[in-house]
Amino acid sequence: MEREIEFSPRHSGGETSYVAHDQRTGKYFRFGQQEYHAVTLLDGTRDLVAVRQQLNQDGVPWTLSEVAGFAAELVKHRLAIAQTIRRKPKAQTVSTSRAGTAEASKLPMPPLTGVDEIAEPQKTATVGQHDLAASASPAKQWSIKSIVGHWPRIERAMSMMLSQRVPLLNGDRVATRFLPIARPLFSPPALAMWTLLVLVGWAMVASNASAFRSELSRLFDSHLWLLLILVWCGLKLVHEIGHAVCASHHGVRVGRMGVMFFLMAPLAYVDVTDAWKLPSRAKRIQIALAGVYFELAIGAAAAILWWMLPIGFWKHLAAQVFLVAGPATLLVNANPLLRLDGYYVLSDWLEIPNLRMHGRSQLVAALESRLIGLPKRDALLSGWRRPVATLHAFCSVLFQCLWMGGLVVAVSMWAKGLGLILGVVAVALWVVIPLLKWMAKIWMIQPRDGWRLSGYQRRLIGTAAVVAIAIQYLATATSPLDRRVPVVVRYQDEQIARAPAGAFVQRVFVRCGDRVSAGQLLMILEQPELTVQRDELVDRRESALVRAAQHRQHGDVALASSAKQDAESLQRQIDEIEQQLSDLHIISLREGNVNSPDVHQLVGRYMAPGAELIRVSDPREKEILAVVSQSDMTAYQAAAERHAIASVRLRGGKRISAQVTSIQPRAGRNIPHPALAATAGGPLAVEPSQRTGEMQVVEPQLASVIPLDTVTSIKTQAGQTGRLTIPDDRSFVSRLIDYAVRR
Repeated sequence: MEREIEFSPRHSGGETSYVAHDQRTGKYFRFGQQEYHAVTLLDGTRDLVAVRQQLNQDGVPWTLSEVAGFAAELVKHRLAIAQTIRRKPKAQTVSTSRAGTAEASKLPMPPLTGVDEIAEPQKTATVGQHDLAASASPAKQWSIKSIVGHWPRIERAMSMMLSQRVPLLNGDRVATRFLPIARPLFSPPALAMWTLLVLVGWAMVASNASAFRSELSRLFDSHLWLLLILVWCGLKLVHEIGHAVCASHHGVRVGRMGVMFFLMAPLAYVDVTDAWKLPSRAKRIQIALAGVYFELAIGAAAAILWWMLPIGFWKHLAAQVFLVAGPATLLVNANPLLRLDGYYVLSDWLEIPNLRMHGRSQLVAALESRLIGLPKRDALLSGWRRPVATLHAFCSVLFQCLWMGGLVVAVSMWAKGLGLILGVVAVALWVVIPLLKWMAKIWMIQPRDGWRLSGYQRRLIGTAAVVAIAIQYLATATSPLDRRVPVVVRYQDEQIARAPAGAFVQRVFVRCGDRVSAGQLLMILEQPELTVQRDELVDRRESALVRAAQHRQHGDVALASSAKQDAESLQRQIDEIEQQLSDLHIISLREGNVNSPDVHQLVGRYMAPGAELIRVSDPREKEILAVVSQSDMTAYQAAAERHAIASVRLRGGKRISAQVTSIQPRAGRNIPHPALAATAGGPLAVEPSQRTGEMQVVEPQLASVIPLDTVTSIKTQAGQTGRLTIPDDRSFVSRLIDYAVRR
């Protein structure tokens, strides 16, 4: 090797390991004690047979196949070079620049910035007896390699299509410039102040949750997306500078800073790989959390500003900053199931280096043992760390399938043709190719005997057949799960009296809860301008009638006819005003109860035209308003045609049954009921209308009205929201795709 590799011992979990730093590539590798001892023997003077003999003498029971596999991993990661000994032409040796440590089954240690791991996940197959059994037939391996000789280049090209890294700045210079300002922020007093700030900020939002929910609705306003993107970019720049400054604070050299495009999305990154040189676990965790540390502080300060500012642009901007720097950062960067900051913190805290590799290796080994019948490999972890790593792997695989699946589907739909190509490449690179490689590895473990397949091959074919049948069933068969349609309880045929014109409330004759009958006078409004205008018109009409009579007496028929027409025109205007004055008498149109709170306090108030005055309804007559999206329309109408009895679960835990009725034929974007809007805690996303500025639903909705019987009406409350369940007509796979797109 051209340069030597640096090694340093580490003690974690009661075990000693070694970290190797390849100065040429900046990568780190972790090795166990047995592998470390094996590396010390690979000095270029021993062949693999001699190395195996020496290991056995020193108490390391490795076979020749295991030594060969270990050496192959070293060569693969360019930690060693293969040489041929002249005195033994058929034997090969593997030499390293100096003594090292190696667990060949372990991955290169990743840098502490989560973006790097999303962009460049480095994978190394575990080397053991099963892998090396395939090496018994080198001719077959060589034939496969000759066929797919260019495949690594193709994979690299596909990976570059999904993610590209653009270095922009020297991270060490940036960290050095900001370090004098940021250094005091890592002191214990600053940490105490940070804790208080975050607690106060989140408490402000929690105590004003209803007001803050109204800010969420503006996230759907396309006019503010540019602002949200700028806020996000600024906060992520602060996040990465936080990593760099904290690393420099602990004496770690910071690499390049730049932008990485992952599925066309720009992501900031900083290289703090040298943090693995630190022997202190607490310092490594602090570097990993530095970005979240700064973002949460900014988010908490923004929450306090949001609480203090008056309603307006700056108040909304503060809410946006809190959302991006607070909940979004915790969901993504601090999530231990994604290979970001939270993952590295969990790995260091549990003292399980390469947690993801260990867990997934154990998970794959368990699946291979149960499905294929392979003997279980010896786990590299012991004690409680073994099941913890496996559990983490299982949870992370499920989460990332949903997360990355939704991201791929969203990009495919958003970017049209280019997005579809990226989606196909992502599925091929992350699912199809690894699966084919795994199947090829299993197939080559035990070659067939003539035409007779080996046991592993037969079980592989059986497993593949079962999986194919299951996928076909899930993709075509109707999902056993249900669709959920948002509903709200409301009064049936409720009378909502509104002000016919701008007027003052003169008298109110009822109170909330009073029982009224049809035709009963509820309220009187007055509009002095109309009264004055009517009186003026009456005077002008009387004057016109007098003139008409005088002209007839003088025999002037034409003038008399003209004056009479003026009087008739004035009478029509008087009739219109009389009708308007009559409309100021609010009368009950039905029998029922007054359910407008504090209606008696309206006396003397001015009511604008169209303002709500009073509501009259019967508590024994209620109905359910079901709001049906276009994607649910077919399934809902099918349930209505079958006269299906649906289960309705209302907020508060109450369940009722109701017969599904037909959908009203007209769709609209008006909010069907205030309680269903997201601004009021409902399930419907809303946005301001570009024409009027009033809130409307994001997608057009249809409505279906389901009447309730008297007993059920009495047991429910108007305004209660809930979900109505109907059978799903989609396949299970289609359901997952729809869910991913919505998320």
